[in-house]
Amino acid sequence: MKRRIVFGVMLFVFFMGLFLIPGEAQAASAMVEFTASTSGISAGSEFTVVCRVTSSEVFSDVDMKVLYDASIMEFVSGGSKVSGENGILQISSTGNEDEVKKRTYSLRFKALKAGVGAIEMGKRMTVKNLEGDPFSVSSNRVTVTVAEPETSEETPDPAAVTPAPVPAGMPSLSTNNKLKSLRFDCLSMTPKFDTNVLEYTVKVDCDTNLLYFNYVAAHNKAAVRIKNNEELLLGENDVRIVVTAESGDKRVYKLKVIKESESETRVREQQEKGKSDITFSVYEKEGSIFIQNQYQFQVVDVKDDSILPSGYVKTSVDLEGKNVTAYTMENDLDNNYLLMYLKGTDTEPVLYQYDRMERTVQRYTGTMTQKVNKGGNVAQEKELIPKTGAWLYAALVSMAVIILILLIVILNMVLRRKLGRGKRELDDMDF
Repeated sequence: MKRRIVFGVMLFVFFMGLFLIPGEAQAASAMVEFTASTSGISAGSEFTVVCRVTSSEVFSDVDMKVLYDASIMEFVSGGSKVSGENGILQISSTGNEDEVKKRTYSLRFKALKAGVGAIEMGKRMTVKNLEGDPFSVSSNRVTVTVAEPETSEETPDPAAVTPAPVPAGMPSLSTNNKLKSLRFDCLSMTPKFDTNVLEYTVKVDCDTNLLYFNYVAAHNKAAVRIKNNEELLLGENDVRIVVTAESGDKRVYKLKVIKESESETRVREQQEKGKSDITFSVYEKEGSIFIQNQYQFQVVDVKDDSILPSGYVKTSVDLEGKNVTAYTMENDLDNNYLLMYLKGTDTEPVLYQYDRMERTVQRYTGTMTQKVNKGGNVAQEKELIPKTGAWLYAALVSMAVIILILLIVILNMVLRRKLGRGKRELDDMDF
């Protein structure tokens, strides 16, 4: 009976410990909503589309692309935070010192011709707070219907009432198979678009699997379709844009789409942002492995094991398809932190610490690895026990300890009572 009670107490404490372990924080979310200011839009008139970015959590910066149908509408204005043309707008509201739960942008367009055009968020979208924490973002898609302009019977246009010549035979079909404009949501496009230039080089980042583009055909009855754009692969992709005239004549615009590798995208973004965080790419040159970030490092072997911390052994790690020499704890080969021996361009090699999860390196000082050797994961501790909730965590642990002590006291009292009862029964027995 005693063993069952002890086992029950241990099981209770175990489940209490599971409830006391805090979970990882969910990333804050934001919503981008497009709304048209009016439903009655005719060709030649102007209309407004309102873009609202909202969140239940406060945020500071918004950086996003907006895609619209340039064959149906033309961008007119949108304030100092909005720029762009030919189907792609850039909303850049960065460097804000205030935090809000809503930011609104008014986009003014002019309807070009009758038809249905869409306005939606592009693939690149960033919402973050003053601490730099990114939000997850969702968005809707709004369609705008443009009608033919209304004609006035009071003041007819003389050109409009001029009778058209009656064709003698079948009407001639247009052979115009050119594009008037062509624009991509990409990193770069060379050369600059010209209706008579048929070959271009387009560069996209590692996250782009589908090439987003906007065009305006030179003739309104020409058909445009894109080929080989289903799934972009790393490196060069052969994409074609085929323009078919009303007559059936075809014109092909050839695109060499170059997709960056993950390391190339990281290095480029790091250089563009100008931050000091150490991210890197890995490449091989003349039989040696190099790591490139703001600086160039050569990976070398440790010749004197005495410079390694106690308990570390030589191993290798796969980075960007390259086997890189590294050093890890002998009793924990899968630990998140590794050491690398790196040599700068004009410096002697020294130890650097590599974080598998964050994919970053930093100069090794010994502090972090000593904590890891003791079994702690500093990065996880910071995430799971934020300073603002430390007192609550301590209170819960204290409560669990008090409950455990009370259970032990109650168990002890029950056992003593049973032992006392058994002793009295023995004394009353008549042998």
